[in-house]
Amino acid sequence: MKNLLKRLPEIIVYTFLFLIPVTHPAVRVLVKLIFLIFIIYLIQKRIKFLKEDTVALLFPVYQLIQSAFKGKLLLFLKIPQGITPVFSYFIRFLEFSEERGLNTLLYGISILSLSVILQSLSGAEDYRELLEVSKLHLTVIRPGHTFLGHPLTAGAFTSAGFFLSALLYTQNRQKKHLLIALITLTGTLLTFDRSYWVGVVSTSLISGLIYVKVKQVSLKRTLLFGAPIIILITTAVTVPQIKERLTSIVDVKNNGSNRYRLAMWKGGLEFYRGAPLGEKLFGTTKFNYKKEAGPFIEKEEAKFKLPPHVFSHLHNDYITVLVWYGAVGLAIFLIVFGYFIYKNFLLFKLTGNETWLAFFSAYLVLLIGGFFEYNFEDESVKYLIYSLFALNTKFIYSKS
Repeated sequence: MKNLLKRLPEIIVYTFLFLIPVTHPAVRVLVKLIFLIFIIYLIQKRIKFLKEDTVALLFPVYQLIQSAFKGKLLLFLKIPQGITPVFSYFIRFLEFSEERGLNTLLYGISILSLSVILQSLSGAEDYRELLEVSKLHLTVIRPGHTFLGHPLTAGAFTSAGFFLSALLYTQNRQKKHLLIALITLTGTLLTFDRSYWVGVVSTSLISGLIYVKVKQVSLKRTLLFGAPIIILITTAVTVPQIKERLTSIVDVKNNGSNRYRLAMWKGGLEFYRGAPLGEKLFGTTKFNYKKEAGPFIEKEEAKFKLPPHVFSHLHNDYITVLVWYGAVGLAIFLIVFGYFIYKNFLLFKLTGNETWLAFFSAYLVLLIGGFFEYNFEDESVKYLIYSLFALNTKFIYSKS
């Protein structure tokens, strides 16, 4: 029992990250009770806020203000993607070390990655099919539904987990981090998620260059940064399914997914250009978006000869934030991520500690993936982002 109590903070972190997104009413009720207990606990304590705490919570505060101003506050509070994922930031104030918290996050991501790997190689489109052993066969497919939901959701976790674990390995040479890096990179590949394939390759190049410049090391020491590119090219040559998926990235003539994205982006920007000043500044809210921007999106889809369909978002972090939350919201969104990216870059440059580059790379891969998908409002990814902010701030607070 004592040992269980000692591990309680880590169990709580795991709960925040991996139980909350499960679409089961009992789990949601349980988690809301846990949140309530933590709020009472935090109110009773004297909490010392850092600048990082204020920055991390800027965007959810803006979301609350905007939804209240637009008369949508109750709706925003009720939806799963609303304010509840932000409560994962409260792990920042719990009394356990930042190293334990980060390792717990990586263990959880490893479990997710292993599940994705098993699904893909066994032909189980839904993670629940893994229990039906008799129906499984060796193959390579894109999972239709992971235990965190859409493969894009899993791709955000696995790609961020790769950079966290790989760079922690360069820092401490612990074999567990090398193993986690291998599992999460394989998981990222087998999500068949093109957005995060692009994100991982781009981040590897950027972070690799920064690492070489700051650490003044030989090319041999940068193999971890080259691994994603080498593995992606190798598997594309040897696995037809991955080759087909990879080449589809640049296919804007025949690939329906790409053509819908272009239509959505153009339609969203066209709506924004003609929107009233108030909506240019403060947005439509996510609740009014379909009604107001929908006609513009369908018009662009018609130009691409696509059946009219208004998706729940615009498959792009920046255009969706611009339409939903306006220029003010986009500015705050960029300030929050820009601050943490720049802060970690400066700390890595000053200290050479790879932990800072690990956080830098995790944010960067999420932002690059966000050019092709709106994962910021994905419930699970939102928990991941605010947990990263919280752990990052714990590291800053501890080191300073």
